[in-house]
Amino acid sequence: MKLLVSGFNARPFAKAAKKAGHEIGTVDYFGDMDLLKLSRNCFSVLRQKPGQTLHRPLHRIPAEYLYILSEIMSDEQGDFDGILLGSAFDRFPDLITKFDKLGPRLFANKPEKFALIRDRKRILKLAEQAGFGIPETNFAQSYEELIDHAKNLSYPLVTRGDGGGGGFGIRLWENIEDLKSYFGEHFNENETGVWIQEYIKGNDASSSVICSKNLVQIISINKQLIGDKNLGSPGDFSYCGNIVPLEDKQLEQDKEYQIELLESIRKLFKKVDLKGTNGIDFVLKNGKAYFMEINPRFQGSIECIQYATDYNLVKLHVDAFNNIIHDIPEIPKYKRSAIKGILFSNSEKDFSVKKYPRNKWIVDRTHYDVILEENDPFCSIVMPISSGEVGYNKMKKITEKILSMNIQ
Repeated sequence: MKLLVSGFNARPFAKAAKKAGHEIGTVDYFGDMDLLKLSRNCFSVLRQKPGQTLHRPLHRIPAEYLYILSEIMSDEQGDFDGILLGSAFDRFPDLITKFDKLGPRLFANKPEKFALIRDRKRILKLAEQAGFGIPETNFAQSYEELIDHAKNLSYPLVTRGDGGGGGFGIRLWENIEDLKSYFGEHFNENETGVWIQEYIKGNDASSSVICSKNLVQIISINKQLIGDKNLGSPGDFSYCGNIVPLEDKQLEQDKEYQIELLESIRKLFKKVDLKGTNGIDFVLKNGKAYFMEINPRFQGSIECIQYATDYNLVKLHVDAFNNIIHDIPEIPKYKRSAIKGILFSNSEKDFSVKKYPRNKWIVDRTHYDVILEENDPFCSIVMPISSGEVGYNKMKKITEKILSMNIQ
């Protein structure tokens, strides 16, 4: 098939689609070096130019640009058989509807499913029914209401907006004074209100599943790298990568605990009735899994999962939509471990990208001579590893080398 692949960072699942034997056209936000190596048939929202900053003012949200470019590519070429979607569209069911009307078959969940996932009250209730722990969560439509809720929670606590992926908009508060100071000025920027939530400090985890009719197959349980300062994380909850599989002693030693977690994941996905590849984020603490959110599309962990399991998630995803079932073990099995780290600039001083080490595991590379500002994504490191600790230290050395070659 010829597939149109569209998402904030489309490279990982575009690569998987190509490896699965499909011809691809790619629409991506950043337009990093690797996209051009993967396929000349690609559009990107940003045009990275030497001497200019990576980000420039935009008049639309990124998801709208991604859709517009997808529409243009689909209309101009006219021969796509299907469409695959990555991140960027979670909060915009109307855009999913537009994709569905482009003509090629949309291998994605229905718009109403995206709406369900972002209906926080409903999804928290379903997650609780499936057996997950639920952090105490309240919604505030005014500054006064927010402060009233904040007085009844212990610190630290978190606030979040309406979502956005990658941990965007989630903030950690150590005391009520700082929360008052910030939201006293910024509350009205959140037009739909603010969620305030109990902070669960534990092992940040996720799971990737394949959903087909009346069947949920769990592909992997993953470690999430959240707010990792060694990777220059721009925020306490910014998504910085994964380690697959998750290494958690209690989960490994307590088989009943492991089986309960897997069963809760299956129950929840059966309740929401999704299709294809989907992900779920949760935190493990003291023998309990606390639900965070569902991602109803390809996840950032795709490459790590494929290295660790030898599955091609694009193949499994498309097959699920065609009601082709694969024999996947009830308890996930791994051939090896893998790691992904997203390196951000943590330099207060702007700098231009000069060079990268000779290393095949460095991907999503920002173009040479593009100027990076603090918190900009620089590149990613994705590789198979022998264990989480060894792999993390190896990744850390690579990131240190990259930074030393570019920041004086």
